[in-house]
Amino acid sequence: MRFVSIFLFAICSSLLLSGQTHNPQLGARAAAMSNAAVTNVDEWAIHHNQAALAYLKKPTAAISYQNRFLLNELSTKAVAFALPTENAGTFGVSVSQFGYSQYNETKAGIAYARQLGKRISAGVRLNYYHIGFQESYYGNTGVLTAEIGMLAKVTDDLTIGAHLYNPSYAKIADYNDERIPVILRIGAGYEFSEKLTANVEVQKDLNNDPNVKIGAEYKVVDMLYLRGGLSTNHFENSFGFGLNFGDFSIDLASSYHYILGYSPQASMHYAF
Repeated sequence: MRFVSIFLFAICSSLLLSGQTHNPQLGARAAAMSNAAVTNVDEWAIHHNQAALAYLKKPTAAISYQNRFLLNELSTKAVAFALPTENAGTFGVSVSQFGYSQYNETKAGIAYARQLGKRISAGVRLNYYHIGFQESYYGNTGVLTAEIGMLAKVTDDLTIGAHLYNPSYAKIADYNDERIPVILRIGAGYEFSEKLTANVEVQKDLNNDPNVKIGAEYKVVDMLYLRGGLSTNHFENSFGFGLNFGDFSIDLASSYHYILGYSPQASMHYAF
């Protein structure tokens, strides 16, 4: 049992340093596209690029569940809600939690996005991020972080986006001057036709080499979407599909790490 706890803590630490827990990239649609999602316009833009929330048309609620490497202890649960208004922009709120009883991380945030013109939008998000240990001698800690996003519809088919997480380089612990990474994501999405869209994205933080992500989405029929993608650091491929029932949709996805295995994810959303 002690070995299992050490193993899980090692994986948690690795995910923490790579920005995959305190800045979770949620939503099974994005996961199926290897999270090349900085230009995706949907409710999970509240995590990927808040500027994209400005193009939502209806209030939307969503839930998501991710199971990293098929370990319940490494699961992430999340809820999100976005409220577009006619003249005041789009407001959003979300809460996500990663981990299990011995160790967990919670991120709660509010977001705001607004169109600055017909083709340009900007968004911001403020978060409270908390790390909790069951063993009291490790202590608990919390910190405030922020996010900034921009989105530009260059043409009717080409969209580019950029997102900066934690520009203040917030400190999470005095020991070893431990800080939450600053993470920059820049990407583009191109709509080849009404059926096929492809995204490419580069993610870079202070502690890791760049991660290049490529994803695609194909609409088979109005109800069914097929998706796939790959990322380079660490190398993973991903796949999934979405079922669209009008205002209600279900998305399923999984990524595959060639050493650690599968990480399935499911999400649902409803537009009011």
